Amino acid sequence: MRAMSRRQVVAGALRAGIGVAAVGAVGCGGPETYNPRDGGSSEEGQAASPAADSPLAREREQETPQEGSGAGAGRSETARAREGTAPSATPTAASDAVDPLVWRQRYHWRALAGSGAEPSRSSALHIHAATPLSWSPFGFELAVFQPGTFLPLLYSQLVVMATGDERDAHRGEIEGDLATGWEVPEPTRLVFNLRGDVRWPDSEPLNGRALTASDVQISHDAYLSPAMQQAAAYGAVERVEADDREGTVTFHLREPASYLLAKMTDPRHVIGPPHYLDDPVAGMIEPGAPSREFTPQGTGPFQLEYASIAGWGATRNPDYFKRDESTGEQLPFLDRIRGGLLLSRNPSQIPFVPRSETWGDWVDGRFEAIELLTPSELMESEAMFADITAQVTAPTPGNGSEFTFKSTGSGPFADARVRQALSLAIDRRGLADRLHQGLAAPDCGHDWTHVADESSDTGFREWPWTPAELGDWHAFDVQGALALLSAAGYGPETRLMLGVDRGDWDPIFGGVNASAMEIAAEQWQSNIGEAVEVRVLTREISTDSDGLDLRTRSSRPHADAALLTSGRLRQYVADPDDLTYGRLHSLKNVLVRDARLDELCERQRGELDAGRRSEVLEEIRKRDIELGWRLTLVNPYGLAARRGGVFNVGATHIAHSFDLNPKQFERAWRSPPAS
Repeated sequence: MRAMSRRQVVAGALRAGIGVAAVGAVGCGGPETYNPRDGGSSEEGQAASPAADSPLAREREQETPQEGSGAGAGRSETARAREGTAPSATPTAASDAVDPLVWRQRYHWRALAGSGAEPSRSSALHIHAATPLSWSPFGFELAVFQPGTFLPLLYSQLVVMATGDERDAHRGEIEGDLATGWEVPEPTRLVFNLRGDVRWPDSEPLNGRALTASDVQISHDAYLSPAMQQAAAYGAVERVEADDREGTVTFHLREPASYLLAKMTDPRHVIGPPHYLDDPVAGMIEPGAPSREFTPQGTGPFQLEYASIAGWGATRNPDYFKRDESTGEQLPFLDRIRGGLLLSRNPSQIPFVPRSETWGDWVDGRFEAIELLTPSELMESEAMFADITAQVTAPTPGNGSEFTFKSTGSGPFADARVRQALSLAIDRRGLADRLHQGLAAPDCGHDWTHVADESSDTGFREWPWTPAELGDWHAFDVQGALALLSAAGYGPETRLMLGVDRGDWDPIFGGVNASAMEIAAEQWQSNIGEAVEVRVLTREISTDSDGLDLRTRSSRPHADAALLTSGRLRQYVADPDDLTYGRLHSLKNVLVRDARLDELCERQRGELDAGRRSEVLEEIRKRDIELGWRLTLVNPYGLAARRGGVFNVGATHIAHSFDLNPKQFERAWRSPPAS
């Protein structure tokens, strides 16, 4: 059976809303009677090793020997790709695993910069990207399955995350879009100064008038409504005040909010025309039905040309207000941009196009840029085409699969030793090799990019933690796990009954987490089966239709499941607050009842000094891991590729998919094809 990675379900519309409540767990039981640093042996493993002098080998020396990494098909033949079938993504033999430390340097973002090429006007760029369900920023309460969006192609934002070949893809540098600058005159006041040269389209009812501070206020007032998807970012905002004469917008806060600015770079936080609020379903695209008549009016770099369930296109906005810093030319460079077909035209079938068809389109040259899913796909691409430019980016922080506990208030999982034992019995390196050809990092559910690192030229970390840095409970130590279980009262005569939610509640999303969960369950049964009996359970599904329309379907974990799958899928997480307060605070997750975590999560939200905030974030991470609130698995690196002559199109650590980082296309360009 094909083992699929987190990214191997075709991305796009109908994607959010999957999974159970985030972080679990309250309470911890008796004293810790075993510490891996103090003794206890680990089982001898059969895992293949990389070259003895490779960086990965040196990193693996920090880890406890592991169980076998699995078997399966190796790299697929290049001929298969030429025939239009995707490269093999089955669990790989250990000898086929790539070295992530080598790959992340070989395909580092710095290799994209400094080409010396001069930007030029381009005709069209075709990207592998989904059709958004809505082109209106105020209709998202209806589009619950849409975590990503291409709205910034059509509309402007106050601030955006800087992107481009010369930009650091692993640091979130915020720059103004409509804002020329901002200041924090006091901890509870954030003031933006606006550009004065932005005009709405010259059509009814806007008629080319200037964009005002009041327009910005109206959009953000709408986002404060609990019905809006964007509302989660503005919990600290008391009110928004516009001064049209001075050209300023002021956010008055109930409390200091260190996270607010970064969250405002989310591509859903655009400034829409005020009259859109009278028609919140404008631009909604219904699967299997023609789209409504809708012509978006925005101040962004492009104008919507067409949109249907089959694809979309946008053309250059001739009145766009921005110019390229290096050349002084008006942006965007592209005349048009096209999104490829990701959804089936036949609504009676599973609505997504198989990866084999998408891969065939890439091979045939229908796309100039694509998010790749496996190292094999990259190696196949390089073997077929001499002009491929590839990029590896750090895993999206906290975006790996994880287990949460159904209950920790009582029963076996109230004992921290049981939770710690289950973590020790997971071979995360084996998971990375089997599911992602080695190109994955052990996850811990926290954001490393805001943690200080004196050895980095930015002063903050660029890459995930090593296994050794993640501490005792992320090691692979079977004997240590058995010792903890024994101390907690579990053994051959009194085995722990462990129901595992597999998480595959529908045919489209089932592969996202199911393979990782199944392999983890297999490891538990194999490694600590003398003390644990594992049952893999499938989610229960309810539907009031024929089962093909995901909006009418719901799922719930099996009644006997003790561990719940919590897959992260694609999310725009620009600030660690989403991964701390958003997943660990008792107000956000009713299963967590740790007063110290609550205190720390609240403190980091209001800490405006980056250095001091880094220290608090590290304390949160260490406490979370030590008490075993959740069982994190592995997090794959991002892979992107583009044809030669395509520039400023790539990925960042918070956006591996184009619809999570659409602002880059205002500066994207391609050199003319050779005659």
